[in-house]
Amino acid sequence: MNLLEGMTIIDFTRLLPGPLATHLLAQMGATVIKIESPKRMDYVRLSGVQVDGASILFHQLNHNKVMKMIDYSTEKGKTEILNLIKNADALIEQFRPGAMDAWGFGYEDLKKINPGLVYVSLTGYGQDNTYANEAGHDFNYLAYAGIMSLLKDENGKPSVPDTQFADIGGAYMAVMAMQAALLKKAKTGEGNFVDVSLADAMNPFLAVPYALYKGGLDYRKYNIINGKTTVNYAAYQCADGKWLSIAALELKFWNKLCEVIGKPTWKRSQDMETMVNVFPKKEVEDFFKIKTRDEWMEIFKGKDVCAAPILEIEELEDTEYHKEKNTFEEFETSEGTKMKTIRLPFKTKK
Repeated sequence: MNLLEGMTIIDFTRLLPGPLATHLLAQMGATVIKIESPKRMDYVRLSGVQVDGASILFHQLNHNKVMKMIDYSTEKGKTEILNLIKNADALIEQFRPGAMDAWGFGYEDLKKINPGLVYVSLTGYGQDNTYANEAGHDFNYLAYAGIMSLLKDENGKPSVPDTQFADIGGAYMAVMAMQAALLKKAKTGEGNFVDVSLADAMNPFLAVPYALYKGGLDYRKYNIINGKTTVNYAAYQCADGKWLSIAALELKFWNKLCEVIGKPTWKRSQDMETMVNVFPKKEVEDFFKIKTRDEWMEIFKGKDVCAAPILEIEELEDTEYHKEKNTFEEFETSEGTKMKTIRLPFKTKK
């Protein structure tokens, strides 16, 4: 994809959020120059199984970038980096506030040599606040954002998710923010400093529960899309132990599903009648256990009932959906080892 062809982005990020953001930008055609110091290497290099001198995740996030190992604590290294920045369109960094300034790469310094530079700072809690220098990781950001209060088991204990919502959501926010600043630059020629907080990037995920709360409703009880409060928006285990996602939110989908599975008595005329406090959910749970997940999906195919298989990671590459969508793409490391990564999640047409 060449949407960002001709754009040069300097990448001072490590771990997951920033490297994922710049990986996406590189997939869109930007030239991304990743800067590492031998004294501050990306920790992900050593995280997990090592192939060709680095972890698989490191290769997946960085294979499409220009890699530069530069000791910027030296005058020679600093000069080399400043020469790269002079001709760059944007820079993204992921250190705590003040770190880049201490090394001579703060925004105020860099805009003197490149007034049009878009400078994105990606941190846990943002700049210029009392939390700015607090240490944190994904779990902490979810906690501050209120997201963890929505991820509780049947006993009310918060369940730490197996994926990094704040890191990945923050990566998307950083990409969006950078692209917006680049659009302004294209119109005005002016650069910008953009402050992106990983914790704040979670705030939009509160849209539904926050609206319920502000409307005076208990979001725990009336959030019909939390998988707990209604029978028509929930996960159901099947005969083989695998799971189905049923998201027949609108009654037209639920009633159609009831027809397809031969349960016309489960049809309802009012949304509130699908709430678990009035609908015998145990009957639904028992019923879905009479067939395997794939048998149910064969029955639902083409029926327009909002049902999908809950796929395990091990199944993805061999599943018809992902094969058709070309979700995964192959690349080679600099040493020639072939690997797979996740393809850019959108396409373009001329």
